[in-house]
Amino acid sequence: MKPVNRHLLIEVPEKESEAEMRTFLLPEGYKSKEVERYTLVQIKDISDDCEKFHQYHINKMCVVETSMINEIEAQGYIYNIIAENFVVLVEG
Repeated sequence: MKPVNRHLLIEVPEKESEAEMRTFLLPEGYKSKEVERYTLVQIKDISDDCEKFHQYHINKMCVVETSMINEIEAQGYIYNIIAENFVVLVEG
């Protein structure tokens, strides 16, 4: 899949699971509301119409606004994309 419309295809690192003792059951797929504001991700591909990003940014690390990461499931794969304007820092 190739990102379009000024989006970046990104890889979000999986967080290490913490062993937690729970006294109640949570629904399957539950995600905690306590989310970091920013996430460090790796750029995997770039839309051809991006204004600020080019091919040399591929495989670079960047910091993005966590809440703006879109997770898309298609053809058995999960793709994470973000609009280029939600990238706040890029590896030099």
